[in-house]
Amino acid sequence: MSDAYFIRTRHDGHREISWRAWTLIWVVPVLFLGAAALTALQALTAPWGKVEAVGEVVELREYEGWSPLEGEVTNYAPSFRYTRGDGREVTASAGMSHSEWNFPVGSRKTILYDPDTNGDVYLPGPWHWILPGALAALGLATALPALILSLVLLRWRARAPVHPGARN
Repeated sequence: MSDAYFIRTRHDGHREISWRAWTLIWVVPVLFLGAAALTALQALTAPWGKVEAVGEVVELREYEGWSPLEGEVTNYAPSFRYTRGDGREVTASAGMSHSEWNFPVGSRKTILYDPDTNGDVYLPGPWHWILPGALAALGLATALPALILSLVLLRWRARAPVHPGARN
């Protein structure tokens, strides 16, 4: 018999499930859940080493966009003026936009900045958990059919007819 198979019944009635079948069944849920874990780790560690400051919104840019949960949306990208620990006044944006960031010009928000660079600021909030949450939901949604299929295959293998004199 060939070694390239997914499932097979040998001539003695013994049923086999190859590693290829298990890989095919579990690759999508594992990839989604792995990506969810990595993006969750990034969301957890992103604020590390950053310094808190109060930023004043000095500019608000608007962009038309689309979201799978909201449909057509307007995304907002605020720029903040804040004072660094060394006393310098700096203006920076978050480097991204979001539909909930419609902050009036002149309003103040807590931001985080990296004291070692003059880059984008980090705007704390639940929006950093949208991607890990969506990936985890997809992983769990694909794990359920994978689990059901795995149980069906294991039952198929266990219910192989027993032949007298067959070696297991």
